[in-house]
Amino acid sequence: MKLISIIIIFILSGCTTVKLSITEYKIVVDSPNIKSNVDGCRDKSLKISQAFSSNSLMSLKMDYAQDKSKIFSYSQAHWSESPNHSITMNLLKEIRDSGFFKNVQISKSISRNNWILEINIEDFLQYYSEDLKKSFAKVAINLTLIDSKNNTIIATKTFVSKVDVKTLNADGGVEALSSAFSNILTQNLEWLNEVCK
Repeated sequence: MKLISIIIIFILSGCTTVKLSITEYKIVVDSPNIKSNVDGCRDKSLKISQAFSSNSLMSLKMDYAQDKSKIFSYSQAHWSESPNHSITMNLLKEIRDSGFFKNVQISKSISRNNWILEINIEDFLQYYSEDLKKSFAKVAINLTLIDSKNNTIIATKTFVSKVDVKTLNADGGVEALSSAFSNILTQNLEWLNEVCK
């Protein structure tokens, strides 16, 4: 009887597979908490368009670059939501909370708006040196304000932030990307404050 039990346990244990756990990460920003001190845009409504980006930023895969030209993906780390969506929603929240505009709507809203903010994510990636001993995160986002009535550009600016990682892994990369994006949120609100004067 013991022999049969041992054989059954042995067979069942041979059928199980070891599944590596995948850690999910999200972008966590420090809110700049910048409030409007000008009235130039308070009578305007703004629609935030869904960000334009490479396909890789629309997926949950977490990529990194080595020596700027080689792209790899972390095997045990994924985004909980795509960077494209997270960047769009964080920009929407921070601009809405700033009080610069009468109202701020997402791209799917059917409401008419005075202005549209187009977002183009040019870079959102962790970079490693060739020897894997150094790493930094770089975020570059171009923002364009458009008058929706006549489709003319009101203002456009590219924001770039680069932050060194504290630990050479996905944890360090996510922390540095979040910090770099937080810097851009602050720069964006300062820029909007100037545009609205």
